[in-house]
Amino acid sequence: MNPSERRRDHISVCVCTYRRNEMLERLLRNLARQRTEGLFEYSVVVVDNDATGHAQDKVARLQAELQLDIAYDIEPERTIPAARNHALRLARGNLIGIIDDDEFPPPEWLLRMYEAVRTFDVDGALGPVVPFYPDGTPRWLVKSGICELPSHDTGALLHWSQTKTGNVLLKKDVFDAHGLSFDSTFRTGGSDQDFFRRAAGKGYRFVAVREAPVYEAVPPARWTRSYWVRRALVNGYNAERYAAATQGILRRTWLCVRSAFAGVIWFAALPACACAGPHRLVLCMERASYHLSRTLATFGVQLWDKRDF
Repeated sequence: MNPSERRRDHISVCVCTYRRNEMLERLLRNLARQRTEGLFEYSVVVVDNDATGHAQDKVARLQAELQLDIAYDIEPERTIPAARNHALRLARGNLIGIIDDDEFPPPEWLLRMYEAVRTFDVDGALGPVVPFYPDGTPRWLVKSGICELPSHDTGALLHWSQTKTGNVLLKKDVFDAHGLSFDSTFRTGGSDQDFFRRAAGKGYRFVAVREAPVYEAVPPARWTRSYWVRRALVNGYNAERYAAATQGILRRTWLCVRSAFAGVIWFAALPACACAGPHRLVLCMERASYHLSRTLATFGVQLWDKRDF
C-alpha cells in the first residue's frame, strides 16, 4: 500500500459509556492527542448506555473544546452488546478502534496499533490493558495482582480465548463481510470473546501489540473484597453460559466437575489465605466465588445478575 492510499484510512474509535463522565472526559482528552504521522485520520463514536443521556452535555462541551470529531448517540437497552453494536452502526471508518470508558491511551496508541495491522498484514491488533492505581489505592490490592491482565509479545497470533475488547483495532470488514456483531444474549459479559471466536472461525487473524498499551483506572469502587467477589460471580456464570453455547455435553460435564472440585479447594484454603495476608485472601475469595458461580450456573442458578465493573 503506497502512502497516498494509507492517508485515506480512517479509524473510528468506539467508546461505550455509562455514568462515568469523569473517566470519559479523561479518555476523550487523551484521544484528542493521538499521533497519526499523516498515515490515517480518526474520529470518535460515543454511545451512552444511559437512556437519560447522562454524558451528552459533557461530550458536547469537550467536542467544542478539543475540536475532536465525535458522533454521540444513546442506546437505551442497557447491555454491553447492544451498546457496542450501536457504536458499530455509527462508525464510518474502514478501521474500528475499541476502548473502554474507564481507560485512557498514550499519544502513540492508535499509531502503534495501526502499524501492527499493516506490518503483520492481519485483520486486527490487540494491545495490553495496564492497571492505573490512583493515590490511596490499598497496598493489598496492588500486591494481589488481581487487576493485572496477561500480555503477549508483539506479533504473536492470538487464539480467540486470549481476546477482549478493551484495547482493539480491527478492520471494518471483520464485521461487514459476514455480518458479524456482538451477541445480544451475553448481557453482562462474554460477548467480546464470543465475537472473536466466531471471527476466528471465519479465518480472521489477530496479533498482540505490546507497545500499544492503554491504562485502566482502578477507582475506589474496586478497592473492596466484595467488589471482586461480585465480579467473580458474574464471570463464573457467564463462563458457563459461554460453554453451554460452544461445548458438547461431555466437555461441559467435565468443566462442571472441575469447577466444583476447584471451588471446594479454594473455600477450604480461605483460613490459610486469611493468615497469609489480605492480598492472598482476596485472590482466594475471587477464585472460590468464580468456581461456585460456574458450578451452580450449570443448574441454571445465577448468584449475581448485576454488572458493576
